[in-house]
Amino acid sequence: MSRARPMSPADRRASIVAATLPLLREKGMAVSTKEIAKAAGIAEGTIFRVFDNKEEIVHACLREVLDNKALVVEIGEVDRGLALRDRLAVAVGIMQDHLKELFNLMVVLQSSGRPFQRHDHAEAERRRKEASAELDAAFVDLIGSDASQLRIPAKDFLAYLRMLTLSSVHPMLEGTNASAEELVAILLEGALKNPSNPRGKK
Repeated sequence: MSRARPMSPADRRASIVAATLPLLREKGMAVSTKEIAKAAGIAEGTIFRVFDNKEEIVHACLREVLDNKALVVEIGEVDRGLALRDRLAVAVGIMQDHLKELFNLMVVLQSSGRPFQRHDHAEAERRRKEASAELDAAFVDLIGSDASQLRIPAKDFLAYLRMLTLSSVHPMLEGTNASAEELVAILLEGALKNPSNPRGKK
């Protein structure tokens, strides 16, 4: 009978991060490495073969949550056969779910009494800009040739869409809790029932 291959350091780190995230959402920074080890099904000492301390684990968890790769893949899988309005609504719904998870985690970390402090602000800002660019590119691709229907450039449209999506779920902004469909409808069609000056009319 062959023995199972030992995990590589990268796989071990990934499994620890996966086990830690639910605990962070529940307990914030109060979670212990003993609890993390139990959730991961490993000895506590195994953690320190791949992480120096708990703060490094939390940092890795935050990077995982902030990583847009899975988000970009999901948006890329939205059915291109749908109408523009429907495609955007599906994608905005994906974004709202992602942001809710992120904000819930940050709130728990802040309210745990031991908020996690980041020290790599320059690197974090670089990653944020890269992630935003990747996400914008995914949305531009989603809009596709329907960009010709917009009266503003697609990138400007996406800036407004991003602001509306963020404000709809941000816990500090007292958003409207608007659905993805409502946000897209307002941005594409405006808030007026009968615009007094339809496009093209003087």
